[in-house]
Amino acid sequence: MTSTKQKILDTSLALFNQQGERNVTTNHIAEALGISPGNLYYHFRNKGMIVSALFDRYQGQLLASLEAPQAPMTWRVKVYYFESLLASMWQFRFFHRDLSHLLHADEELARRYRTFVQAVTERGALIFGELRNSGIIAVDDEQLQGLMVNTWVIMSSWASLVHGLRPDAAGDEALDEKLMRHGIYQMICLEEPFLTGEAREHLEEMRARYRGADNTTGLLLGMPTEEEEKAG
Repeated sequence: MTSTKQKILDTSLALFNQQGERNVTTNHIAEALGISPGNLYYHFRNKGMIVSALFDRYQGQLLASLEAPQAPMTWRVKVYYFESLLASMWQFRFFHRDLSHLLHADEELARRYRTFVQAVTERGALIFGELRNSGIIAVDDEQLQGLMVNTWVIMSSWASLVHGLRPDAAGDEALDEKLMRHGIYQMICLEEPFLTGEAREHLEEMRARYRGADNTTGLLLGMPTEEEEKAG
């Protein structure tokens, strides 16, 4: 990939994440890069091609992070998977935030996304299977499948929920990232009833890692914390 093409994708990703894909035109991208629209069109004929290329990057990164473990699962390996999910949610948050619009606007992208979801859920089921085999979760086959599907539902819809309730987060990266971390916290809550052994022993550590000191509902609704109420 040429340097200019790479820069176009990097800049587009940053703008889409900050402003939303629908609010960014190819002219905005070209202006941010300091190049002519014609130069941009030489590499990408339209914005849809940019979104498609970013989707390639996203699915490649996420699927690579969901490779089945080569050794017995531990809670530390489990942290690695959560961190990988968080990195993808954060880096490509525009895609999940604008998912419905993007898929309705591009039939080919929608087809590829369905194939991607199938691959994600298949790999996720294998990982949950290894968690069960290692004694980290105790689930039957039906519970395992439900846990996998519900985990994906949270991951794929969290950014949309966040920006629907907190549109101010788009312009505040610290707040945006904090809210993304709470998406991982919800996955931990989803797993909690099934945790056993060392995973349950480290449950509070995992909660604190992603929740911090904030109440998720209060953070989503922009409600002041107890400290802020006292200070006010």
